[in-house]
Amino acid sequence: MASATITPALPGMERHFAGEPNVELMVRLVLTLPGLAIMVSAPLLARLGTRVGRVRVLLGALLLYLVAGGSGLLVDSLSALLVGRALLGVGIAGIMTTSTALLADHHPAGEHGRVLGLQGAAMGFGGVVALLLGGVLAAASWRGPFAVYLLALPFLLLVWRRVSEPPAPPPFEAGLARRRWSARLLGLYGLVFLGVLVFYTVPTQAPFWLARIGDAGPAVTGVLIAEVNLVATLVGLGFGRLRNRLGFATLAAVMFGAYAVGLAVVGTAPGLWAAAIGMAVVGVGIGLQNPTMNGWTVASVDPAARTKALGGTTAALFLGQFASPLVAQPLITGAGFAPMFLTAAALAALAATLPALVRRLR
Repeated sequence: MASATITPALPGMERHFAGEPNVELMVRLVLTLPGLAIMVSAPLLARLGTRVGRVRVLLGALLLYLVAGGSGLLVDSLSALLVGRALLGVGIAGIMTTSTALLADHHPAGEHGRVLGLQGAAMGFGGVVALLLGGVLAAASWRGPFAVYLLALPFLLLVWRRVSEPPAPPPFEAGLARRRWSARLLGLYGLVFLGVLVFYTVPTQAPFWLARIGDAGPAVTGVLIAEVNLVATLVGLGFGRLRNRLGFATLAAVMFGAYAVGLAVVGTAPGLWAAAIGMAVVGVGIGLQNPTMNGWTVASVDPAARTKALGGTTAALFLGQFASPLVAQPLITGAGFAPMFLTAAALAALAATLPALVRRLR
């Protein structure tokens, strides 16, 4: 819910702060700044979680998410709003790194596929809730969507009462974890970056393409992007069964294959129905990405190093989000939206060959 929640509020926010300098740029930074903060802070918070405890970092991150995310309900300057959004990103970074590690800590390795798949499904469903609830609240006031971040309160209480710190690893295991930073882990970070780089062309560029090929307005565009999240939710719910049958490298190759096919269909779509089919296929890739890459990362390191390793995964994910529009825009300017989507599809098809190489790395 880092960005999607407040997207419908941006026009009203721009009108409210119309008298402030550089209001157009500042309002867009409100949307993108959390991602930059996550990218920078995730590795640092992962190290902190290893030292002081994952549950402590998770509790602090949830409290920061609650206060910083909800600050938009009260603050009345763009600079204060940006500070709140940066702190929100720090909170999200702490939540993403520690919650995934704790899921792995509290379940045996054989259960990791199931619980990480459920986590991916929850992320997809959260995107649907954020899009719909944010739009409803924004109709009342531009401040309305910031109330969604208050949903962190019950989860803060649940973590405080119900989530325990896992036992500390033996000294030998902890020392081993510090030494085992493998080439495979760096390869996994590269796969995460490439996956987000290609799929993020859908939320950032598809609204403009859908308006061109089908005269789609905000409501239709919102439904189609919510469709992507719904498909990702369904894939996450079935991920445990997929993981029982397929290895991580195969799942990652299927993920990139889904991106390649879906983006190619979107880029060649003559109308909205064809684009909707392509976006649903992209949703399959999104549903596979988080449980596959998080699970592969967890399986590649010792338990003591999980939080630290997942901090790198989170940083790679948001670096891909940050880079995607920067890479796509020159292609759009020079050739148009269709060639951009087809180029992203070709890159995804090429990336589908890489998981087999990463699997061999030590």
